[in-house]
Amino acid sequence: MAGLAGYAFTVGGFAAAFTAFAVAAMVLVGLLFTSAFAVAGAQESTLQRIKGQAPVVKRWGGHVLITLGLWFIALAVFADFFAELFPV
Repeated sequence: MAGLAGYAFTVGGFAAAFTAFAVAAMVLVGLLFTSAFAVAGAQESTLQRIKGQAPVVKRWGGHVLITLGLWFIALAVFADFFAELFPV
């Protein structure tokens, strides 16, 4: 922005530099507000989708934990077999 204002100052004087700076500042503020509102909207819709899918995720997480627990029990019960199968 300073480069734009400096160029406008050398070409058209103080009024041109001030106008260029003001227009650039308004555009920058507008873009920041627009992007902030877009991110807030996306965040809200993402949160609603996550809340809707939470029971499914919890159910699958439970299945994974049960399967992992059964795997660890099998490793403990058949430790000798796995020790022969995968020697260290």
